[in-house]
Amino acid sequence: MKTKILKIAFSLLLATGLTSLVVFATLESANRKVESINITITDAENSLFLNPARVRTHLDAYGPLVGILEDKLPLSDLHDHLMLIPSVRRASIYPTLSGELNIILTQKQPQVRVHPEQGPDFYIDELGLAMPLDPVNSARVPIIHAKDINEASIGIEFLEKVGNDKFWASLIDQIIIQPTGDIKLLPRLGSPIYIGSGQDVNEQKKNLITFYREQVQTGNLKNYSRIDLSYHNQVIATKYAHLN
Repeated sequence: MKTKILKIAFSLLLATGLTSLVVFATLESANRKVESINITITDAENSLFLNPARVRTHLDAYGPLVGILEDKLPLSDLHDHLMLIPSVRRASIYPTLSGELNIILTQKQPQVRVHPEQGPDFYIDELGLAMPLDPVNSARVPIIHAKDINEASIGIEFLEKVGNDKFWASLIDQIIIQPTGDIKLLPRLGSPIYIGSGQDVNEQKKNLITFYREQVQTGNLKNYSRIDLSYHNQVIATKYAHLN
């Protein structure tokens, strides 16, 4: 019985102590002002469109934050304001006991750049959503020429098939989606490559490498105006007209 009473008394003391701490913390925050702002960009090396200076400029448009009492901080409104930055994927904001306001931002990651038939270019991010170009920096990603974002998905599907393959990554510069839905690659060097649609990209890679090796050995690679891989297990190369 005595042990039970002691347990109850200890629980009451603990609850009272926690309540006192909460009240004290609340009173402290009511008297604590924001002294400084710390901005962190996650994966900063791969986040060309975000940096602390540009974020501070965006915050200046919101209004002064330093000097505001912590319990008066409009955290929800501030979060919404930061999410207006076109390249921001996530935003986290919290004050510290030292009076510092921490802002942690994560950038959207462009996967491709789309050059549509009408309107300005735009990126497609890692979630498959449209993302406007940045006014200062540009991402080194493949360019897809397509009617619109829906047609561009054909090129994205091809890129997903080849994945992180080093051969395709070093080869592909631009992708053209033709009216038929077929794919035409513009490599960084050499002739256009017609991929077609519905082909085995691993088989196409093997055939293309074999063709390249043969033509490099003979010095004839520069003689071809187009390379067609759209036929099963074949490479059909067309020479420039003046060489026929």
